[in-house]
Amino acid sequence: MRAAALLLAATACAVPVDPEPLGDYTTWKRLDVRGPAPGHGDTYRVIYVNPIAADPAASLTGGYPDGAIVVKEIRDDVAGAPGDLRYLAIMRQLQSDPEHADEGGWLFTQATSPGADESYRSLCWARCHVAAPYRGAWYDYRQ
Repeated sequence: MRAAALLLAATACAVPVDPEPLGDYTTWKRLDVRGPAPGHGDTYRVIYVNPIAADPAASLTGGYPDGAIVVKEIRDDVAGAPGDLRYLAIMRQLQSDPEHADEGGWLFTQATSPGADESYRSLCWARCHVAAPYRGAWYDYRQ
């Protein structure tokens, strides 16, 4: 039953998209997080943010600037260490694109592996990122 629910969540509202390639995101600032998280379950997450998202001056304005990208490698949690890759959850801040205005300017996509085709995920905004936990506090991604 749990596997069926995860499959449903992983494939919900999957629409192919063609965003700019990420390149080698593993050179970006990295943060490792483990444990339960809305939308990702009890997993080990290796999170990378591009230089735009990592800019401390940008965070003073209360939100992520246009061009910010967050890549989450959703992995199995193997005794507190990152295990096999389940999928990539990718967030791109596209404030200048009116198509994403209802989702705080974010484009949410998912890929099976680095460089693989990405699919749009509408459930990410509605169920998780309107307000999501970040460092022990709820962060409003609409800002």
